[in-house]
Amino acid sequence: MIFFSRTVKGQAREDNRDALGALFDGVRGVFVIADGTSRPGSGDLARTLTNHLINDYQNRLAQGFSDSSRESVALLLRGLMQDAHASLYSNGFEGSASYLVAVVVAGFLAVAYEGDCCAGVVMSGGTVSWLTAPHCLANWRRDRSHRQLATDSGRHHISRCFKARKQPDPEIVTRAMGKGEKLVLATDGFWADLSDMVQARLLEADWTAAPEVDDDASWIVVQMPA
Repeated sequence: MIFFSRTVKGQAREDNRDALGALFDGVRGVFVIADGTSRPGSGDLARTLTNHLINDYQNRLAQGFSDSSRESVALLLRGLMQDAHASLYSNGFEGSASYLVAVVVAGFLAVAYEGDCCAGVVMSGGTVSWLTAPHCLANWRRDRSHRQLATDSGRHHISRCFKARKQPDPEIVTRAMGKGEKLVLATDGFWADLSDMVQARLLEADWTAAPEVDDDASWIVVQMPA
C-alpha cells in the first residue's frame, strides 16, 4: 500500500483549517481527513481531532480491539468518535468540523464520516467515482452527484458534523478493495472547487503544482498493491 497527501490553503482564509493524518503498519492503513468550519477554534479542533483518532486507533488495537471484519471496524470507529467527542470538548476545544476516517484492512474499506469530506475510487482516466454522499442542505434528498452539488450554494450548509452539542453519529460505508485500485479522500475544497481535469492531475504523486482555490483543499491518495 502506497499513499501520499497534500493540503493547500485557500485564499479566502488567513489559516488552513483542514487537517490530514495517515498511518500504515504493514497490515492496515488508517486515514483521517478533517475540515474545520468557519466557527472560532475549528482549525485547531480539526488538527487535534485528526491526531487523536490516529493515536487512539493504534491504542485500541494494542488493547485487543479487532478490525478483522467490517462489523468490528464499524464498531471500533463509532467508539473512537464517541471518545474523541468526550475528550476534546471536555478539554476546552471549540468549533466544529467535517471529518472522514477510512480504514483499509483485510481486503476491504470502511469509512466513517459526517459532513462534506468524501471518499472515492479513481477510475481510468483519473475521474473519481465518489462512494460517500455529503451531508449538506443541498443534498437533503441524497440524490445528487458531486458535480451537481459543486454549483449549489446550499452545499456550504452542513447538516451533520463533529460539534459540541451533538454526539457523533457517523455514517458508515464499506466496500471490497480490489488489487491495484486507487482511493482518494478529500475535503470539499478538492471535490467541489476543482475541475475533473485538475483533480485528475493532482491525484498523481509527481504533480507538484499547487491549485489556486478559495477554500482550503486537501486530499489523500491511497494506491492498493497490484
